Amino acid sequence: MHIHKEFQNGETAGEGSIAVLPFRNMSSDKENEFFSDGITEEIINALTQVHGLSVIARSSAFTFKGKNLDPREVGAQLSVAYILEGSVRKAGNTVRVTAQLIKTSDGFHVFSEVYDRELQDIFKVQDDISNKIVQKFTDNFGIQSTNKKLVTTSTENIEAYELYLKGRYNLSKGSLEATNAAIQYFEAALQNDKNFVLPFTGLAACYTFLGGSGLMRVSQAFTISKEYAQKANLLDDTIAETHLALANSSFWCDWDFENCGISIKRAIQLSPGTSAIHGFNSLYLMATGKLDEALIEANLATKLDPLSLKGKFHLGELYFRSERLIEAIEIFDEILVENSFFKQASIFKAWSHLFLGDPGLAANIFRQIPVTNDKSISFYGGLAIAYSKLNQIEKVLECMQNFKTEIAGGNLHWLNYNYTLIYRALGETEKMFEFLEKSMEEKNTPLLFINVDPVWNEFKTDPGFIELIRKSFTSEKKDRIIVLKTDTKEELEINLNSLLYIEAQENYSRVVWMDEDGLVEKLLRVTLKKIEDQIVDDNIIRCHRSFIINSGAEYKISGNSNGYRLKSELFQYAIPISRSLGKEIVKKLRESR
Repeated sequence: MHIHKEFQNGETAGEGSIAVLPFRNMSSDKENEFFSDGITEEIINALTQVHGLSVIARSSAFTFKGKNLDPREVGAQLSVAYILEGSVRKAGNTVRVTAQLIKTSDGFHVFSEVYDRELQDIFKVQDDISNKIVQKFTDNFGIQSTNKKLVTTSTENIEAYELYLKGRYNLSKGSLEATNAAIQYFEAALQNDKNFVLPFTGLAACYTFLGGSGLMRVSQAFTISKEYAQKANLLDDTIAETHLALANSSFWCDWDFENCGISIKRAIQLSPGTSAIHGFNSLYLMATGKLDEALIEANLATKLDPLSLKGKFHLGELYFRSERLIEAIEIFDEILVENSFFKQASIFKAWSHLFLGDPGLAANIFRQIPVTNDKSISFYGGLAIAYSKLNQIEKVLECMQNFKTEIAGGNLHWLNYNYTLIYRALGETEKMFEFLEKSMEEKNTPLLFINVDPVWNEFKTDPGFIELIRKSFTSEKKDRIIVLKTDTKEELEINLNSLLYIEAQENYSRVVWMDEDGLVEKLLRVTLKKIEDQIVDDNIIRCHRSFIINSGAEYKISGNSNGYRLKSELFQYAIPISRSLGKEIVKKLRESR
């Protein structure tokens, strides 16, 4: 296990940083392991909701499961100032939970608590531990306190809750067998409580994993995942898990970047310290071409989950798509030292060497990757292109034959995408475009990133290629319906596409929009800040302390850097833009034209 780079470079762990280590299962029944793991995860999830607190992700924290290491060593490996450790003893309907908060610099016990409770009080125990930690950080390091409950029950049915924990315990294992078991547990949890939202988000995650890893037909898996995400949203849209499920559905299933962005922003608002959310946001930003922003998110995800090979791989993938190929190879090599069977790292390493002008080395790397019987991602397309760069056309034809043999054995998926690459290697451009179009229609996952994929650089000025991309990623403008809540019982349902602006008027807000009959306005008893917090949309932006605008509306920009104003033929009012925001707002308005 390596020491995190920031710590190696001499930087000290931030005072507002913590790792929750796996709580030890002290029950006589070892089958209760799921319960102690579940308690640990619930506390991690609770703490990630606190702004300013850096919480190490589950995958890195659980690296220390079953190990009795000195707190200082754990602090060094994870770059954290504090660790929480504890134990769980479950017997019938009673449970004993111990928890100790320890400073990693000197092993000092900040607090130590013991809880003897009835099982139905387990949520209160988790919430109490989480809030005690937050209070310590609030008192000592200025971490923002929170008045809300950090652990919400979502169910009063303890049996449903235990089944849910068993589902999550199995999902974390990442295998086909364990994921199928997780599905059964989540479904059983819903049989006990049909309104329990978390099993729906768990089921959405299961089918996203099965589709993304090729363990189930992609279209089928993502369709099921989408259904469960939508059911979760209907039950409870106030938890991060729901919005992460919706973001995954929009991204992988629909290739709908607009709605994905809305959902992922809301998830970050609700749980700003969750590594998985920042990691997914990095993928989303990468696919939309925002590579600098994606790098910021990828680095944050890696900081929160420093021992995760998956997080490290996504950082390497981002370097690859940014054409920082030497840096990408360095990361892929680090991964392969720790896990030589990490196939995706080998595939991207081979592509990197191919673009660095060494097709021979690329071909050797491709050839050494084993084809397993788990419908693994095929590398034949890349190998074929490497052979074509070496002018070994007979080898390209051999790739085609071997590829067809693997298909007959049922070992591969993304078939049309790999046919696309093989026909490209053969120089049959018409066939290549035929299969590329089929791949796009099937939404073959690698093509989600086609706009930032060096594989397609030489075609990015081709009119046929440009039109195919436009057709595949441009959707009709969707209604963006939102219900604005006020300080009274009054609510306003509005389509954000029709919104013009919202103006602050002391403790009220004046909402102005267009409908079929013309200009409409409504005065709501709610502050502009509260409205701003309710709207998560790239086009709806705060331009002034008293105004929110729709950047997609038609405005005429007047003034200069000393003071811009927005005018419209729809109303006589001139909307001011804050000087500090002027350049940024004007740039966004011009980009949206």
